[in-house]
Amino acid sequence: MNVKTSSLMTPDPYHIPGYIGYCPQFKYQIGETFGRTTSQLLTDSRIASSGRPVLSPLNPNPPAPDQRRQLISRRALKLGDQKLFEKMVPGYTGFIPKSEHHFGKRYAETSLSAVANFETDQEFNRRRLQDLQTVQALQSGQVVPSEQLNERTIKLTQHETPLKKTREHPAVYYSRKSPQHSLSPLTMGNENSKKYFMSGYTGFVPRARGLIGSGYPKISNKGLCDFTDECERLKEVKSKPVKVHRQIVRKFESKPLYLKDNGMVPHYTGHVPGEKFRYGRTFGFSTKNARQPIETF
Repeated sequence: MNVKTSSLMTPDPYHIPGYIGYCPQFKYQIGETFGRTTSQLLTDSRIASSGRPVLSPLNPNPPAPDQRRQLISRRALKLGDQKLFEKMVPGYTGFIPKSEHHFGKRYAETSLSAVANFETDQEFNRRRLQDLQTVQALQSGQVVPSEQLNERTIKLTQHETPLKKTREHPAVYYSRKSPQHSLSPLTMGNENSKKYFMSGYTGFVPRARGLIGSGYPKISNKGLCDFTDECERLKEVKSKPVKVHRQIVRKFESKPLYLKDNGMVPHYTGHVPGEKFRYGRTFGFSTKNARQPIETF
């Protein structure tokens, strides 16, 4: 007996038991199984519906053509490169471009997507290079084949090169909308609210080493203001004449260390000039007039 044509089976289409989606008029139906009830509701023309089937067809869609293999085949045919092909063997230790951006699949599938992605980028770059050469040829007045023309090349060839200069020296452009960052906080005045460095600045901030207990913008602002004040003070001092006031040191009269016409007291432990070269005399007689030159014997 054929199962598909058996009267025991619920005719298609129907919802399987456990379906929790909305089914119109279902709450008013009784006496039949869930499958037969939903089958009648889906096929009854008296029930208002959108006319579109709710259930998806069971037949699988035909697979879309895989463009990746065609790209890799053209690459191998054009470059003669047989290292990267559509069926990479697991265990290959060579470099596969863009393989780090593909994961979660088999090695062969990952390698196929990576090489195809790389070849797509190469073709895009070749087209951009060809467009650039076409634009250069058009701007210089050369004749270009019509197949090389596209919207991008025509748009970029509105002017012929070399362009004519409108003035001898071009004016410097400053955007009126964007904030200007050409001024350094070091050159700003102390009253400027932007006289500080942003958090994360790793350069040198003068006079900020000894400041603690505040945020970096406040610390840098205080250090810069102190540095500016010190520079202004030094400019004023620089123009003034230099006056040096030296303190006069008074000389105090002290007693002579070495007595004149008398010798030193025995057991004197200080230095006596020439004493180590004299022998055969008492200490007092040998140290008499110690400041005089050493006597020669």
